[in-house]
Amino acid sequence: MATIRKRTLPSGLVRWQVDFTDQAGKRRSKLFPRRKDADVYLVKVRSLVANHTYLADSDSTTLAGAAKSWLDHCEVRCKTGRRMERSTLRGYSDYVRLHLTAPEVGIGDKLIAQLTRRHVNELRDRLLLNGRSEHLTRRAISVLKLILDHAIDNGQLFTNAAQGVRVIKSSRIEHKAPVPSKEAIRALIEAADEDFKPLLIVSALGGLRASELRGLRWQDVDFEKGFLHIRQRADAYNQMGEPKSRAGFRDIPAGPMVLNALRRWKLRCPKSELGLVFPAPQGGILQHTRTQDRFRKLQEKVEVTMRWHDLRHFAVSLWIEQGFSIKERIAAPSRTCARFTPLFQVEPP
Repeated sequence: MATIRKRTLPSGLVRWQVDFTDQAGKRRSKLFPRRKDADVYLVKVRSLVANHTYLADSDSTTLAGAAKSWLDHCEVRCKTGRRMERSTLRGYSDYVRLHLTAPEVGIGDKLIAQLTRRHVNELRDRLLLNGRSEHLTRRAISVLKLILDHAIDNGQLFTNAAQGVRVIKSSRIEHKAPVPSKEAIRALIEAADEDFKPLLIVSALGGLRASELRGLRWQDVDFEKGFLHIRQRADAYNQMGEPKSRAGFRDIPAGPMVLNALRRWKLRCPKSELGLVFPAPQGGILQHTRTQDRFRKLQEKVEVTMRWHDLRHFAVSLWIEQGFSIKERIAAPSRTCARFTPLFQVEPP
């Protein structure tokens, strides 16, 4: 039963006190300066108790505390191999420190029990007004959702105030991913040295991610049937692990140009205890920064500009141009590459 009564404090101030019992049977009370505010709170708390979703402010934690608890959980997942990479954990920590709990824009001192949709909307707007990009703001709100979901799992919260909060795009135009021209890719391959050329060819025609290239083993290359089997990847800390997603486990048909380049490369490839196709010169896992440095110098040589990831976009554009669906070209391990007729050829001498 919930009631409202008038109280005169020792200081002489008059307050309206709401008395009620929560869903756990614990007596609670709260003071208000106006009867109107007490009436509004009484209606609200009755509904919360009836739905077993009441949470007292004294039992709540701040967003900073909830974020620390979530990051600690992510660190345990990382250490025990539960689908959490070190680079992902570092990124989450940066979003919390630089945006969600930053003194000038964040809400780190806000109790999560008091957090409402309005507070999250205001956080979003402050991030945008203080120079954060749409993409960064969208990612920060996504991290906030994960933090609040973790608090719900721990019984510290009943609803996620960040659920459904959107970051509206500044333009109605859908910007397409940058796709290099065939001429630019051909110029890069022709100008590359014999050690770097196979890496370019496999990336531009096979569509592998940089981490998948670094984790590709010779046992994953089927020269007879013409497939590259993607079974592992190397992360930013040179740790081998599973591909990024379930769809990452795939068999990619390889055309003659890719297979021929790999055959030639295998004859002079550095020895690797891991059996890697593209190892470091000493045989270990190749650092992606080394690949990027070589790629940057090669671009300056042929006077083109692109990101390494744009090679993957180029591969996808070729498949679409040839009438293949992305699912058919990447996710169908039983399909042979007999139908694959390359529209792009630069055979090394």
